[in-house]
Amino acid sequence: MDPHFPCKVTASRNLDHDHRHVLSLLYLPLIGSEAFTLYMALYGVVDRAKLRSVSYPHAFFYDLLALSHVRFDTARTRLEACGLLETYQNDDERLYELLLPLTAERFVKDAPFAPYLRKHLGDTRYEDVLSLFKLNRPNVKKYTTLTAAFSDVFGPAYTQENTKPKGHYIDTHAKATPRIDHPFDVDLFLDSLPETLLHPSTKTQAVLERLKTMSYVYQLDETTLKDLVIQSLHPDTRIDFDQLSQKALKSVQNRPVRTITKKTSAYDLEYFKNTDPITLLEDLTGMAVPNADLKIVEELMTRSTVKLEVLNVLIGYVLRELDQRVPAYNYFDKVLAEWCRNGVEDAESAIEHIRKKIHQKREPKPAPQSGRRYAKRLPKDIEVDWFDAYLKKLEEEES
Repeated sequence: MDPHFPCKVTASRNLDHDHRHVLSLLYLPLIGSEAFTLYMALYGVVDRAKLRSVSYPHAFFYDLLALSHVRFDTARTRLEACGLLETYQNDDERLYELLLPLTAERFVKDAPFAPYLRKHLGDTRYEDVLSLFKLNRPNVKKYTTLTAAFSDVFGPAYTQENTKPKGHYIDTHAKATPRIDHPFDVDLFLDSLPETLLHPSTKTQAVLERLKTMSYVYQLDETTLKDLVIQSLHPDTRIDFDQLSQKALKSVQNRPVRTITKKTSAYDLEYFKNTDPITLLEDLTGMAVPNADLKIVEELMTRSTVKLEVLNVLIGYVLRELDQRVPAYNYFDKVLAEWCRNGVEDAESAIEHIRKKIHQKREPKPAPQSGRRYAKRLPKDIEVDWFDAYLKKLEEEES
């Protein structure tokens, strides 16, 4: 690597205190001090408002951290291996995309890191570190609630004006869930379960929304879902959603294959707004959605923070980009992160963003420099011809 070869750094969100706490106590023993320092230095040059940096030569980081290019690359690959960094490169520059660390709970329960951390620290120190992240909540049932309600303090505002703030603001905790219009009777589902069978935390709104999403994705009625939930309970009566997904997939495998006709008419804005992701996949491919792809759709609908109409445009765009192949969830997540950084909030802005990318791709580019070979490059934006009819319609309306 030429020390003068330029690089830029981008991030999806800013680090907060909890992120730094997880990084310093859980990730640091695994990645080492040099990788930890590199991660913090890369975040340090990111503009807090724009979430991206100006261009720097690599020599800037070599000198800043007193690292040779070999030690720099070693630290970088450790960050990449732990899901904290993605690295891309083209003929002109390298791009480092910083990813947020997992929560302490996901680090321990969902990721493969915990056994390595235990091996590195030993059983006693491992438990000591984890205890720093555990909450010791008081039993509020022993007390009488005195908390005032909002309506007790503030009267009506006497206005019908839209007071929704304009612009985009940093929010590291909010998570919107796509609204799913699916006839799932939550009361019927809960009534069909014995009162003591489910842990109280299972009956929260977030969990019930996830169950509703699974009911929709796998087309499970209340009774079938109830049976699968009972088979997927932890010993403490919490739901094991990984096991539940596997059982839901098996239930799909036993159904007769439906005959589906591939959609040939133009895809317009109303289609994206009023169609569900599974139907869109069937229309695009002309076949029933495979089980592995159903799992991806479930993950998108439960983990994404965007509207279903944006997911529809995203799925269509990615399928066309990858020649009708459904990639892993992480691929969708990276595209969504780039869209969100560019203000995509609905189907209109998603299509407009794609249209701008198409125009940029059609612009002539300087000839690439010869003599350089790179192992990893930025994902290509392939022209999405199945949007052509809709984009042409838009241009006609504007003229």
